[in-house]
Parts: sequence; C-alpha cells; structure tokens
Amino acid sequence: MLRTILLVTLIGSAHAAPTVSDRTRIYAPCVVCHQLNAWGSTDGSIPNLAGQQKIYLATQLDLFASGARVDTAMQVVTAHPKSADHLEFAAVSGYLSALAWNPRPVKGSGEHLRVGQELYTHICAACHGPGGRGQASNRVPRIAGQHYPYLRHQVEEAARLHRDLAPPEMTSALRGMRESEKDALADYISRLGDAEALVDPERPRRP
Repeated sequence: MLRTILLVTLIGSAHAAPTVSDRTRIYAPCVVCHQLNAWGSTDGSIPNLAGQQKIYLATQLDLFASGARVDTAMQVVTAHPKSADHLEFAAVSGYLSALAWNPRPVKGSGEHLRVGQELYTHICAACHGPGGRGQASNRVPRIAGQHYPYLRHQVEEAARLHRDLAPPEMTSALRGMRESEKDALADYISRLGDAEALVDPERPRRP
C-alpha cells in the first residue's frame, strides 16, 4: 500500500525530464523494499542496487516495465507513463550506480569457498570479471558482494532458463551443477571484495 501511494505521488510530477535533484524523488517508490541506501533487505532476499552498473539497471527496469522480467512489485513501480520511462529509468540508474556498495552483504556458510572460487573462475569470470564487478558498457551486472540469498535464487532462476533472460552459455553451465555447487558459487560471489573470499590467489585448476 505504501509503495502504491508513493508511486501515485511520483507519477503526478513525472512529466518533465528528471534533473539530478529529481533522482531521489524518482527512487522514492523503491525505498520500501530496497531501503534508503539501496542496500536491499536485511535478510538478503532483496538485492543491493547501490553501486550497480548503470546500463544494467536501466535495462532491467525496461524489462520489468515491458513484462519481459516478472515481479509484481517491480511491475507496479515501473508503471509510469511510457513517454517518461526511459528518461526516468536512466536518471534513477545513474543515481543508484553512484551510491556506495553495501560493505556487509548477507553471506552463506563459508564452508566450500574453494569450490565456489573454482566454479566462478570457469563459469562467471569471463563476463563478470575476476573481481565480479561486471562491465559498464555491456549490460553485465556487478555481482561481487551481492546478498547470498538473492544470488542463490538468481542462480536457480538462470538455471531454469527463466524468461530466457540469462545467456545460454550461463544457463547451460548452471543446469549441470549440483545444489551444493550452486550454494558454494553464490556464497563465494557474496564474499568477493573481501580478503576471505580469495581462498587461493592463483587460478584454481579443475581436476
């Protein structure tokens, strides 16, 4: 209900192209779930958006608005007049990308980080980068330091070819992984950026 009220208020003043000072106003409907600092929920089920790649964020907002990516709450938030969508999406994406990343994401058990490192190196690093920071120019998101529960859910969704949103080479690799390997991968990614995540400074070798 609160999100709907915020959204109605937002739509009423969303006809002009947003300025820098408008960005916090445009982000207002998102605060209910993603928090004021955009660090996501305390249980880790809602993702951190702060410091995320700008182009990736804008692309995801477009996908939610079009229905290509499905989430009831996000469909409500992105239901602005179509003439203003791209301008607002670009503005709020720029605002979020400039925020400080959450330094304390929710993590997994930490029991199989070496397995997670190996899987990350061979499946994820080519696109997301060795440090998991993504690519600013190619719609590849930052995943380093994202919440473990959210990552674990996304690994499962990608493995199921959810809405064909994930690249086929990624889904092919994830489909063949055991549940324990998915746990290890998500846990390792949640710790990227921390010294403890880099359990082996040299590239691991598959047996």
